[in-house]
Amino acid sequence: MSNLFDLNKYAACARQAAAEGCVLLRNEGQVLPLPKGSKLAVFGRSQFNYYKSGTGSGGMVNVNKVVSILDALEESEEYTVDAELKQVYEDWLKEHPFDNGVGWAAEPWFQAEMPLDEATVQNAKEAADAAVIILGRTAGEDKDNLIEEGSYLLTKEEERMLKMVCGAFEKTVVLLNVGNIIDMKWVEEAKPSAVLYCWQGGQIGGLAVLDVLSGKVPASGRLSDTIASDIYDYPSTVNFGDAKENVY
Repeated sequence: MSNLFDLNKYAACARQAAAEGCVLLRNEGQVLPLPKGSKLAVFGRSQFNYYKSGTGSGGMVNVNKVVSILDALEESEEYTVDAELKQVYEDWLKEHPFDNGVGWAAEPWFQAEMPLDEATVQNAKEAADAAVIILGRTAGEDKDNLIEEGSYLLTKEEERMLKMVCGAFEKTVVLLNVGNIIDMKWVEEAKPSAVLYCWQGGQIGGLAVLDVLSGKVPASGRLSDTIASDIYDYPSTVNFGDAKENVY
């Protein structure tokens, strides 16, 4: 009997599914797809900790390798990543490692973002054709989404990063490596050129994002949830999260 499980075919199918699930929310000036040969300045610490999935029994799956968005960009023939900016992040991460939390499925929903300074942003602007900003959120068992910074809301440092980078670069692409919808008021405040929901794309999700950024696969996904202008526009918000009961 032949082996019906072909790992390469399985990986190709997973890559296609993750790419077709990406949702393009904004694309001013047709910034996407990014032209081949572009040099990219990649911002956001989530470039180093791609969320393939959430936590808990559904997410803590052993895999031999996770291909992040940064990995895919660096390994591609289409783009060049600003190595100097990458080194700035790597130096900072030595003193600010990934926080795994303590206990079962206790990993924080977000990781503290590196504070940016004007010199770092300007140096990156002079060396790159476009900026890619990656925002990450995990999710997991025993913890609901909260109306807090680092959960549904962006942190102050994330907002500052968006405003600084989008204010400096002519072309900016924000990639949302998240498992749920988040507050989107920052889109009109920072005005990035493009916003792409990449979700949590599995262990080779970075390759799927590359396919969309390069135009190999069109961003054909659609939202399954309506993202309200403000979370309190949802009638259920005021009754959500009670320790004993929820009223819908």
